[in-house]
Amino acid sequence: MIRLRRFALPCLAALLTGCSFGPNSSYVAQLQQPTDAQVLAKGIAAFVAMRLPAASSTVALDPTPSDQARNSLTPALASALRRRGFAVAENGQPVAASTHHLRYLVTPLDNGDLVRLTLDGATEGSRFFVRNSAGGLQSGGPFTVTQAETAR
Repeated sequence: MIRLRRFALPCLAALLTGCSFGPNSSYVAQLQQPTDAQVLAKGIAAFVAMRLPAASSTVALDPTPSDQARNSLTPALASALRRRGFAVAENGQPVAASTHHLRYLVTPLDNGDLVRLTLDGATEGSRFFVRNSAGGLQSGGPFTVTQAETAR
C-alpha cells in the first residue's frame, strides 16, 4: 500500500495542478539528484536500441507538460539516443510517417524511480531504478516488456 501511495500521489498531484498530461505526452517527476537524468536517459536509450535499428530510425519524443519544459531528463535522453545513432525529433518538430514515437513516464517509487515507456503505442517497457548504498541511481533489474497484439 505504501508503494502504491508513493506512486499515486505524484500522479494525482500532476492532475490536480492542471498540467496538460494526456495519452500523447510524457511526464517526468522531480529528479532527486542531477546525475539521475544521465542514468535514466542511458537506460531508456538502451531500451529503444533493443527495439529499433539506430542508423535508419528517427525517434520523436512525446512532449512533457509545459510546466516540465525544463526538466533535465528530456535533453539527456535526446543526447543519449543520438549517441546510439538515432535521429531525434523534439519540441513538436514535423516528422515523417515512419518516425517512431516514444512516451516516457518517470515517477518516484520507494527508494528510486519507476520508468515506464511506450514505443509506437504498441511496445511498453517498465524498469525500476533504485538507489545504491552510495546514493546513486542504478538499474534495479531488466525492463519488463509487453507487446500489443496486432490485428490480423
